[in-house]
Amino acid sequence: MSIATPTPPATAPPAGGVLARAQQTISVVARRLADPRQVAEVAARDSNREPIYGISTWAPVTLSNGLPGVAAFYAEAARRDPAWLSFAHRHLKAAGELLSSAPSRGLHAGPASVLAAAQGAAGANRHYRALRRRLAARVAAEQMLRLDDAAGRARRGEIGVSWADYDVIHGVSGTLRLLLDSAADPDESAPDVDEAVERSLRHLVALAQPIHRDGYTVPGWWVPNRHQPVAEDRREFPDGDFNLGMAHGAAGPLAVLAAAVRSGREVEGQRDAMARLAEWLIGWTLQDDDGVYWPCRVSWADEVGPRPASAFTRSAWCYGAPGIAAALHQAGTALGVVAWRAIAVGALHSVIAREPASWHLDGPTICHGEAGLLQIVTRVGRAEGDSALLAAAQRIVERVLQAADPDSAFVFAHLVPDSPDGWHSATGYRALDIAGVLEGAAGVACALLDAVAPGEEPTPSRAWDRCLALS
Repeated sequence: MSIATPTPPATAPPAGGVLARAQQTISVVARRLADPRQVAEVAARDSNREPIYGISTWAPVTLSNGLPGVAAFYAEAARRDPAWLSFAHRHLKAAGELLSSAPSRGLHAGPASVLAAAQGAAGANRHYRALRRRLAARVAAEQMLRLDDAAGRARRGEIGVSWADYDVIHGVSGTLRLLLDSAADPDESAPDVDEAVERSLRHLVALAQPIHRDGYTVPGWWVPNRHQPVAEDRREFPDGDFNLGMAHGAAGPLAVLAAAVRSGREVEGQRDAMARLAEWLIGWTLQDDDGVYWPCRVSWADEVGPRPASAFTRSAWCYGAPGIAAALHQAGTALGVVAWRAIAVGALHSVIAREPASWHLDGPTICHGEAGLLQIVTRVGRAEGDSALLAAAQRIVERVLQAADPDSAFVFAHLVPDSPDGWHSATGYRALDIAGVLEGAAGVACALLDAVAPGEEPTPSRAWDRCLALS
């Protein structure tokens, strides 16, 4: 059955027709994602499994891989054409019906993901008031349980944290970013929401305090071996590690603390905590012939001993210079620290000076693909009025469009190594059909919309990329 969809506003395309091709591609993605049942049938196929762990990539009540992520895309499109809101509603309704059985694991899974999508789709008419209020209360309660767990471990004298204690994807920082919007919205604000925001801010401030172990003073976001997320990480980091990335590292709390400052929410020590996070990240700047970059993660030995001369990195949202630059730029803007903004812009200039092959990006999607880089370069380029970054964004749009495959179920596939052993024995990529924001076609379409068809800028609480801690 064909489904009629509105067309994004037409604008005279630049040389080469990039804008026209991007708008056409976005429309195709929208048609492919329009029916939640069809999306589920495709994404949940048994063959659509991630090779390394053999798990299904279909997670229906997630921003990352499911229906709320698709709803977020339609909400973003509706800023240009309100007719898209009906499609957002389809996916929100389908996600809501599944919510009672969905696990809750931070911003990108469960109630928080549905709340984020509903906030984006609320529009000027403030739709979903009752739903948003219920979900905000539930998300706040779950955040306080997460904080209680961390506080209990601290009282027992445990040193070190887990990713859930602070990260953007499944942890305190990502959920706090969402709750900041709830606290500022009269439809969602309540004493328990305010308490969750306040406690989360104090928690992140405490996290940024140095800790002492084995005669060394190190950052408080040290993740010990027992909290490493997978067995391979436990082998690689026997003494734990320090993560620098936006998804699971120090850049995430920095960006979210900056968002709190922008929203007028501060606790004692917050600005000092931001400075510690920012200066630690800056202190880990490495340099090669093309400019500056950052490692993804550093071991205990690297933190307390001689710094390595080089390290593997990506130029992605999740890890590497783009995500860290985005966090430094937000923090520098929030606190008026010009030097941090300059470092961020310089780092992005280093990225765009590199050959794309050295970006180590896997396909067109957001997390560790080209759409995530595109969104950051677009945002910072516009904020700074930087012509070089804006020109680079158009080149990245071209690269993303080259990855569009009309034979792919959702146009843009998520690429992963084709071996259960990952890149140790992979011969190439395996293409997976994923619908959501982080690893799916909806996120690619959102980044293209922002890059080539900018409409009226949304308030930060309605910007789709706040789920990436970019606004």
